[in-house]
Amino acid sequence: MADRKYNNNSYNDIFNTLFSVSKFPPVDIYENDKGYVITAELAGYDEDKINIFAEKHVLHIASDEHENAKENSDRKYLIKERSVKSFERSFTLPEDANEENITASYKMGILSIFIPKMPKVEPKKIEVKIN
Repeated sequence: MADRKYNNNSYNDIFNTLFSVSKFPPVDIYENDKGYVITAELAGYDEDKINIFAEKHVLHIASDEHENAKENSDRKYLIKERSVKSFERSFTLPEDANEENITASYKMGILSIFIPKMPKVEPKKIEVKIN
């Protein structure tokens, strides 16, 4: 068997084929009686660089954090999966989502967003009188 040398690109290609890595943080979304919860893995992100906003019934989560290239100039990476720090994810909110009262917390690299449900409005019965 011939001894093979891999350059950095082919080495990365082999591992990227075996282990596909998303450039977006993974999320879990679940519902309970009070609302909807989104949790996202954001380990390594500064809390003040995470942006969350709702607009036209769409929730946006984003960060524009960039890695400092000068800090890593002496490194020769064999695999570099954590370099992408900027991202944006968007989620269409359900009709009963209360956009005005969304709250979020960030602890130990996990972002938790709570989207409360609007109170259910019972249909108003209108009595029609015929003369």
